[in-house]
Amino acid sequence: MNEETKSCPHCGAQLPEGASFCPHCAQDINQREEVSPPRHMPRWALYSALMVLAVLLLAGGLYLRSRPQVCDNGTAEILYTDGGVTYQVLAGWIDDRFNPAQQIYQPADVRDEMYTFPQCLYINHLESGANANDEFMEKVERVTAAFVETDSEELPWTCDEPIPRPGYVPEAALVSSIHFYSGSGQGTLQWTVELKNGDVIRLYQTMQSIPKEVYRFTPEDTPLNTEEVQALLDSLNEITEGEQNIVEIHLPPVTYDGGLTIPRAINLYGAEEGGRTIFTGPVRVAPPVTGVSWIYDIDFVGSGNGVGFSTSTRTFLQRCRFSGWRTGVLVQDAWVSAFDCTFEENEIGLHFNHDSGNPMDSRYMGDVFRNNGTAVLLERVSTKESLSFPEAVFSGNGTDIDNRCGQELDVSEAIFESMNQSGTE
Repeated sequence: MNEETKSCPHCGAQLPEGASFCPHCAQDINQREEVSPPRHMPRWALYSALMVLAVLLLAGGLYLRSRPQVCDNGTAEILYTDGGVTYQVLAGWIDDRFNPAQQIYQPADVRDEMYTFPQCLYINHLESGANANDEFMEKVERVTAAFVETDSEELPWTCDEPIPRPGYVPEAALVSSIHFYSGSGQGTLQWTVELKNGDVIRLYQTMQSIPKEVYRFTPEDTPLNTEEVQALLDSLNEITEGEQNIVEIHLPPVTYDGGLTIPRAINLYGAEEGGRTIFTGPVRVAPPVTGVSWIYDIDFVGSGNGVGFSTSTRTFLQRCRFSGWRTGVLVQDAWVSAFDCTFEENEIGLHFNHDSGNPMDSRYMGDVFRNNGTAVLLERVSTKESLSFPEAVFSGNGTDIDNRCGQELDVSEAIFESMNQSGTE
């Protein structure tokens, strides 16, 4: 079989095997594709394309930076930067503006009474730690607080609308009152800060109610003579299995000779009928403990010396009477608030010498200061907010208010029956 022969594409003559040109017409028989030379983009077009790309990238970056952002990391603290300044935005307790309160455990007795406590929104400059409330709040459209989760539908966690810093916590931007019951279980509070530039900041606090037993001691079931009261107080932690439970002691209408040392926070009640409960010696809550003590309807009667009442834990005094002391009540180791109390015939009725921590309440409402050498002595006060005396009566005192530290005061609602104020400007 003859092998297939090839013909010249130019003249048609038969070609020898393996020939690369025609021996008859001398033409190249290998067909070659024409290759076009590469086209180069003009420089002006390349530069224009790069400029367009750069503009698009810049516009995208500016959009990403300028668009409203949601700052939400699920915690009680956010670091937020605006205008080159970084702020620490946090939710926490009234006496600590730098540390967020992420987890809160609140005791409550099992009687299902409603309890209330405050939580605060703080704004600090991150670098200096300076208070940035006024500066930052100029950027804010509104702030809301609400519980987004609560275990109990019947006894839920609730809160009030945040209000601008009240007198008892001047370093906070806003304060919300939190309400709960022993059976409320767990709840999650969400703070929402909406800024005028469209940004949103969210803070979260998880709160847990801790049911506590109430240990109630009355004259009907417990011996409460002088020595027996002190012995009861000294054994409370053992009886109540520590300080986590609530103690109420209801005293009879008797006079207790000598003083009393209270080793923990308690609720101490004077007699409700049949006369008053009286202590003739100094009463002190010590050593320093957590919690809040409440003292109701007790007379503290001295003989011209000593301090009638002092405390190392926050204390509320209501409807108590202090007479015949060198100092009726000393506010030194912890804040003391007094409502509807009487300070009478003391060398000093109410002495402030306290320079740490924040007050529970800077009002002294309905108190009566009568015939004291100095009714109120302000030597050191731990708040810059004004102390107020709504409906308080000053009568017959050598000096009504000796304001040695220049504390800001609000006496607009006080009643002065003798004009003996000193340094109240």
